[in-house]
Amino acid sequence: MGGILRELSEEGVSLWLDGLGRDRLADGGLTGLVRDRYVVGVTGALGDGDAYREQLAALAACGATAATALRELTISDLRWACQELEPVYLRTAGLDGLVSARIDPAFAEGTCLTLAEARSLHLAVDRPNLLLEIPATPEALPAITRCLGEGIGVHVSLVLTEERYRQVLEAFLAGLELAVANGVDVSRINSVAGLPVGLLDTVLDRELDLIGTQEARAFRGQGGIALARLAYRRYERALGSARWGGLAALGARPQRLLWDATEVMDRRYRDTRYAEELVAPNSVTLLSERTLTALADHGRPASAARFAGGYADAEQVLGYLDRFGVDLPKLLAGAEREALAGLRLARAALLERVLARLAEFGTAA
Repeated sequence: MGGILRELSEEGVSLWLDGLGRDRLADGGLTGLVRDRYVVGVTGALGDGDAYREQLAALAACGATAATALRELTISDLRWACQELEPVYLRTAGLDGLVSARIDPAFAEGTCLTLAEARSLHLAVDRPNLLLEIPATPEALPAITRCLGEGIGVHVSLVLTEERYRQVLEAFLAGLELAVANGVDVSRINSVAGLPVGLLDTVLDRELDLIGTQEARAFRGQGGIALARLAYRRYERALGSARWGGLAALGARPQRLLWDATEVMDRRYRDTRYAEELVAPNSVTLLSERTLTALADHGRPASAARFAGGYADAEQVLGYLDRFGVDLPKLLAGAEREALAGLRLARAALLERVLARLAEFGTAA
């Protein structure tokens, strides 16, 4: 059953489950996924099931607001998930067994607010295998450096361009250097940089459809993977630098690339295409449980050598996009704004759901 997933694991790919709620913690589902599906990390997501009922009732009795209740529910879920994955964390000497938690996206456009929220959640959960998800906005990059400098693990999300990834790498290296200066053990600091491959394809495919020529449409579904390949090449080059060599000598771990948004929305493509094609050593693939099941059932992953051998093809794809008139920086800046707005709306909707659940127990603050 785990043959294909085991193969990916042996290629150096860490499989993470996207959107773990309390229901999968309570029913033992995460334990089964770790055992049978080679899952070694998760991103948290508050659910709507009965597993929250007892804690919601207690919060309602205390007169908790929706914001306070959401925070307490989130902290409880994160601690539970960190505990469940602690054996993986220990078995892999801290490389895997990680739990990523998104900070309130309202703070992503302010350095001080991002840092304060990250510190607060880090202290509240108080688990070594916790990562805090912070979007790679220009305003948040200094906060990412400061977090790492204090030993706080960071999942940098929404890395949409190679230039932004260069900035993220700089923030990461500066953060490790700050940690060394602060006397923090850099061997215990984890970080990943998330590139939303499916989102990139959606944005680029939409632009190619607007251009409308047969030649342009022939490049649908290629832009996201091309950008992922070039980001990985930059990652490899960073690992070859003298600057990284000095940090590695102190025990520092590389900031791994995480392939995000791997749910295939366009039915013209294979439902497992991103997980199959993005096979790179020391990388992370974030999957929904549905895609994870599909991958185990009928996935045909490529080899890591094939991924690394596609850099020239990736450059060619971006060259054609430029030839077609695609303004990549402008297009992806707009995509970043839309994605951040979507995160804020999702947070507001989550607060509304929590408020409705509190009202069931007599509190609607």
